[in-house]
Amino acid sequence: MNVASLRAELGLSQEEFAKAIGLTSKGQVSLLERGLQPASVPVALAIERLSNGRISAGSICPTVALIERARSEGAA
Repeated sequence: MNVASLRAELGLSQEEFAKAIGLTSKGQVSLLERGLQPASVPVALAIERLSNGRISAGSICPTVALIERARSEGAA
């Protein structure tokens, strides 16, 4: 699943989806959907929640990915 398919599944316009995840414009959603802009930590976490975990925050936010990697390496 990706951001565009999640939005379509939820039946939301880009503007509605932007509001649901804490963004201010549909242009920002478009950039996320096309992979041209990584998500911020709060946006990535909001998307992960909306997708019920089907989209990992770490898969769309490099900062979250780094934290997850550091945690897993520290636990090893």
